[in-house]
Amino acid sequence: MTKIALTNAQRLVRAPALLAGMVLVCLLTCGNTFAQTTQDTNASVPASEKGSVKLVGVYMALPAGWPWLSLRVGSLLCISPPVVKTWQGGRAAQELSAFTTPFKTELESAGYKVVTPGEDNLFDSNAGSADYEAAAVINGARFDGCVSNGAYFSNIGSVRGDGSLTIEWQLYSRIRKQVVAHVSTGGNSKLENSVPGGVSRLITEAFASNVRALAANADFRAALSAPKAVTNGFVAPGQQSKIALLGSLKAGPRHIDDAVGGVVTILTGTGSGSGVLVSEDGYVLTNAHVVGDDKEVRVRWSDGIETLAQVVRVAKDRDVAIIKTNARDRTPLAIKRGAVTPGQRVYAIGSPKGKAFQGTVSSGIISANRIVDGLRYIQSDTTVSHGSSGGALLDETGSVIGLTDLAIQNDGPAGLNLFIPIGDAMDFLSLEQH
Repeated sequence: MTKIALTNAQRLVRAPALLAGMVLVCLLTCGNTFAQTTQDTNASVPASEKGSVKLVGVYMALPAGWPWLSLRVGSLLCISPPVVKTWQGGRAAQELSAFTTPFKTELESAGYKVVTPGEDNLFDSNAGSADYEAAAVINGARFDGCVSNGAYFSNIGSVRGDGSLTIEWQLYSRIRKQVVAHVSTGGNSKLENSVPGGVSRLITEAFASNVRALAANADFRAALSAPKAVTNGFVAPGQQSKIALLGSLKAGPRHIDDAVGGVVTILTGTGSGSGVLVSEDGYVLTNAHVVGDDKEVRVRWSDGIETLAQVVRVAKDRDVAIIKTNARDRTPLAIKRGAVTPGQRVYAIGSPKGKAFQGTVSSGIISANRIVDGLRYIQSDTTVSHGSSGGALLDETGSVIGLTDLAIQNDGPAGLNLFIPIGDAMDFLSLEQH
């Protein structure tokens, strides 16, 4: 068997064969040296009101023959002929895990909320959903380093040097289902002293420098600070007239049996659903799919009396609508916005199968908080069925915390039902409590 001896130059060419591989090695061995404190240039917007973002892809897209890596061997002067690594052309996806840590560290230090898939819940892919997704296309890269002879043979090589990356970022809104920002950034890195895994360090720190530039970009800041309730074909909350829900603020707790009077059956030309009285002057919340394209519907109250209602506003992408009718001196149900806790007791009121079963009350617990296709849902095992859509999900004080929306039945476990958080329904319809 013939053995082939490799020269230092040949080893150097093989060592940095994959950009992502080198960065991953550095992240495992070098620690978070790239982390730096970045001034929050968007401090006027509270962190809780900014959209969350997740890094979903990093791609290398250099021109064919681009000399992206140049290494010389030498402990002091580093004057040997360089070994140059060139890009063969095309776009290549990089190992995402190698870049998520600098992305998260830099943006969180700038005051943004960053979601890392599987970070908190290894069993639920939806747990890693975010309002926005970011992808980075590296369209420029140049790194020059000096490899120390001694350390090279005991590891991948101790390296000092400098480098730079230019990146074209795309920011995608899961709710709008479109790219909402294109941002170009550049960033540099420098190692004054030779360190193990130095090439990886240079790449990682140049990427982190680009993330800092992204965080400071006005278009990026504006996108993540935009109102979260934005959908295709619908005006963002705050950009349309507010609808005042009179008497909503003074509506207090009530027993569940008394709350039945605040939930109605909605009758249309094609079917029926449910609705919730949310103001003393007759505004009723329901689902967009309940009213369909109708401009006028009938409302049937718990005592059997029917009134006509006008469809006032519809947000189809969030599946909510607001209609107005004669409230008949009825008191609206209280509204409780905010987070809900898995395990808490809840009640659903609606009209399953239509007016024959109007005022049906069922109970269960909050199973989970979900994000599906970029939209928030409350998951509960509370029993609902056709005709319950648009009805109320109440907590134990009789306050509305959600609207019935989806019952997942095909090949799924029983009691897998999704409810629209009441805060989202109000935001998408631009409703305001008074």
